[in-house]
Amino acid sequence: MRFIFKTHYDQDIALAKHGGQRFWYSMLAVFLVLAPWLLPEYWLAQLSFVFIYAIVAVGLMLLAGYTGQFSIGHAAFMGVGAYCETYLAARGWPLPLSLACSTALSAAVGVVVGLPALRVKGMYLAIATLSFGFIVEEVLARWESVTGGNAGLSVPSASLFGMPLDSTERFYVLCLVCVVGSTLVALNLLRSPSGRAFVAIRSPLTE
Repeated sequence: MRFIFKTHYDQDIALAKHGGQRFWYSMLAVFLVLAPWLLPEYWLAQLSFVFIYAIVAVGLMLLAGYTGQFSIGHAAFMGVGAYCETYLAARGWPLPLSLACSTALSAAVGVVVGLPALRVKGMYLAIATLSFGFIVEEVLARWESVTGGNAGLSVPSASLFGMPLDSTERFYVLCLVCVVGSTLVALNLLRSPSGRAFVAIRSPLTE
């Protein structure tokens, strides 16, 4: 077990707490950057899916890990954003704009769900989010004119600034950039006053 004696505030807000973390994070970064040249196409595609689910896990980590609240409907927010991005992409929207709109819609749905759930926590919050997940699943399956129902939607390969993302390697790079950006946003959020408020929600002061 490593004990760190902190003597400066910069140590508390640093992304890497000690030299060991900096070394292993650097090795991981080198491997992920070189992965398109080191791994076959199948494993590269699997890593892309890992990155996608890692973005969802980062959001769940903020909720469950730092505020201590429990949500079972997290996949529903992912589904709302995914179908929104796919729907817009099928109509020719550029990738940055469709991603921004899908993110905004997921956030708006989170606010709509979160407002009535403000006064519940623990098992009651889990039940509320589980119910929301079932509702979203039914809407996505039944609203065939928008979502394609259980058959889903088929869209052409996305393009970014005129460059088509029509290969596994290019899609991998896009997913890598998104997961790194999401992780850095979450880490900086936790170092802010809002992030410290999250921890305060998980560990309220006792009289």
